Amino acid sequence: MLRNLSSLSLQGTLADKPFLTLLSREIRRFMRVWTQTIVPPLLTSLLYIVVFGVALGSRIDELQGVPYLTYILPGIAFMSLITGANSNSSSSVFDAKRERYIDEVLVSPMSDLQIALAYVLGGTLRGVIVGTGIFIVTIPFVDITIQHPLLLFVIGILSAFIFSSVGTMVGVLATRVDHISFLTNVVVQPLTFLGGVFYSVNMLPDALRIVTLFNPIFYIVDAARYAALEASDLNPYPTLVMVVVFCVLSITGAWWSIHRGPTLRY
Repeated sequence: MLRNLSSLSLQGTLADKPFLTLLSREIRRFMRVWTQTIVPPLLTSLLYIVVFGVALGSRIDELQGVPYLTYILPGIAFMSLITGANSNSSSSVFDAKRERYIDEVLVSPMSDLQIALAYVLGGTLRGVIVGTGIFIVTIPFVDITIQHPLLLFVIGILSAFIFSSVGTMVGVLATRVDHISFLTNVVVQPLTFLGGVFYSVNMLPDALRIVTLFNPIFYIVDAARYAALEASDLNPYPTLVMVVVFCVLSITGAWWSIHRGPTLRY
């Protein structure tokens, strides 16, 4: 069902009851099963800290003047933040199509942008909770002092927002659950591992360093590392601009996918 062009603007405000109802549903959806949505990423991140931090940390003393275990922590936290935000919105939208209750959302007095934002903000919250939790649970293992906590929090919100938007778009366009798994396992996770989480891109050959510049997750990890440690591979300010650009493009894609209408029918 195609929505008219007037849906581009918010009908009312984000305080509208239908919008808040859908958003609260998205939040309750992952909070009810917190042992599956919140706890596993925390445990997985601790394993990364132990395996990569302890094993490699004994061989790699410092990177950019920062102890290796401390250096990789922001990347590990944001890796889980990205994955959690993306999987939350993609699975939620796809389930809504499969169970056919997406029709009730489409006929509600919400604009396409409000619908997209409800799904995106739900995934964003899950990602931020996971990312924040990882920093907290690793305090006993990693000696770190956050240099710019407010900036790090803002980057975390923007990063979760980006990949929650991407997940919303994929959830709309996917016609099989395999498509959701493909996005997570074949696209997001490899890009994350190749985004400088466990190493500095300055350690790479020139050809691989150039390829890394086309990886959007690299800019997110580099911005997060600067905010946390004041260590980065690129000039931090253009990197922050790139994160904002990705944010605008991703929410535009999420709105576009909702606006297409027919792809929401499973």
